[in-house]
Amino acid sequence: MQVLFHHFEKTSGRELLVYICRLVEKGYKQGSKPIYIHFDSESEAKEFDSLLWTFRQESFVPHTISGHPEQEKTPVIIGWGNNQIETAEALINVSQEIPEVSKSTSKIHEIVSNDENKKNKAREKWKVYKTNGSIIKAHRAD
Repeated sequence: MQVLFHHFEKTSGRELLVYICRLVEKGYKQGSKPIYIHFDSESEAKEFDSLLWTFRQESFVPHTISGHPEQEKTPVIIGWGNNQIETAEALINVSQEIPEVSKSTSKIHEIVSNDENKKNKAREKWKVYKTNGSIIKAHRAD
């Protein structure tokens, strides 16, 4: 499994979510599917769902919320907490925890904002991935 940590100077906000939209769009155009984006809460997931439809005028990334009847036909799925999918080719993890789907994913993107609590959680996740034999890289995202 390959894990890439994306480190941000920003703590949160639209710029961080737009970066994630561009990351999803890139994966979609490369043919990765399904791509699963995992959030801590339903409200965060729904905010991202709305933004993914509108973040760029010329962009179209078909997606749905986990649990939707059309989920099996959709290349990008957004979830949170226990509302997640079982397998994914790529995982973009915006949450504080490592979701269950990570066990069946070949590529994971961990999103780390500039917040001490989130950085500490990212360090814990790094250790777990390392212990599991993952190939880990870090990337400054902004």
